[in-house]
Amino acid sequence: MDLLVITQAFFMLGFVAMAAGTLYFVLERGDLKPEHRIAATYAAIITFVAAIMYWTMTGVVNFGEAAATAGDVSATVPLRYIDWLITTPLLLVEFGLIVAIAGAATKGFVTRIVIADIIMIATGYLGEIGMEGDMTTVLWFVISSLAWLYIVYAVFQIKIAGMPDYAASAVKVMRRFVMLGWAIYPIGTATEEFMKLSGADVSSAVAIAAIVYVIADVLNKVGFGMVAVRAAKKA
Repeated sequence: MDLLVITQAFFMLGFVAMAAGTLYFVLERGDLKPEHRIAATYAAIITFVAAIMYWTMTGVVNFGEAAATAGDVSATVPLRYIDWLITTPLLLVEFGLIVAIAGAATKGFVTRIVIADIIMIATGYLGEIGMEGDMTTVLWFVISSLAWLYIVYAVFQIKIAGMPDYAASAVKVMRRFVMLGWAIYPIGTATEEFMKLSGADVSSAVAIAAIVYVIADVLNKVGFGMVAVRAAKKA
């Protein structure tokens, strides 16, 4: 089967997963203490925004109609970065909420990692739309990667000693999402760029990157939210 046809299906899969995640988090709010319901609220907002963006992207790639072209899939890039610019800072705020519930938050922690995140997304987009192989494009990707590494460093500076077990466990898992789950994005971008530079079929490169992004989005947004809500339940 054509990879681009599979990509169309993955965009719809992304929409369905995000919509289901939103419903789940809304229903879970009722099981949380009033002071901790904000964790589920943030999780629902994140997946709701992502669901809207994925629904829009299914229209761009003509889901259910003729097979998409590489140009159709590439046209979703701005929408994807708008999604990330909104949702990834909220994910980090959600991380901060769990740390705060455990009483381990430090002054300015969330502000610093959110600023780094915005830099990561903005420079990542500039690299994405730049010319393949151009040094400026490479520089943008380097800056984006350094911003991500700073976020990883910052979240691993949170001291879990003395935290309640439920909070320590949640922080450990959420760290892995930031370190390993978020690493999927630059890997997907690097794979696409490498395939293009090596002379591989452009359609295949674009399709593979898009599929990787969908999988990463579902894991990071729905999975991250589930960990946060589970921790809030035990608080």
